[in-house]
Amino acid sequence: MPKMEAIALDEMYERIEQLCREAGVNVTTMCREAGVPRSALSDYKAGRIKSLAADKLAKIAGYFNVSVDHLLGKEEKPAAPKDGELVKDELIGFYGDVKEHLTEGDIEDIKTLMKLRAELNRSKE
Repeated sequence: MPKMEAIALDEMYERIEQLCREAGVNVTTMCREAGVPRSALSDYKAGRIKSLAADKLAKIAGYFNVSVDHLLGKEEKPAAPKDGELVKDELIGFYGDVKEHLTEGDIEDIKTLMKLRAELNRSKE
């Protein structure tokens, strides 16, 4: 999965720590509950890696109900994503966790199923 453009290391990590303080959890707890390896944030904070993968950012944003843009410092106010965006972020995070176990055929089947579900929902409206 492609990595997001890096911003100042301190800035994004500080945003995440601030969100943790506001939620009353520490970074380790947040990582465990969001499904993000604690080592990813430790490596990022220490400068061993220059960016976090998109699926990890999506999981962190979803945990706090903020946009990825807020984590990246592109939004001053932590705007909550719309329901559709939150589902999209969750799907991206889930896909990142399971993609190595899916064949191309599996992925095509999932896409087809999602399209059929959307068509069924549209026809009910």
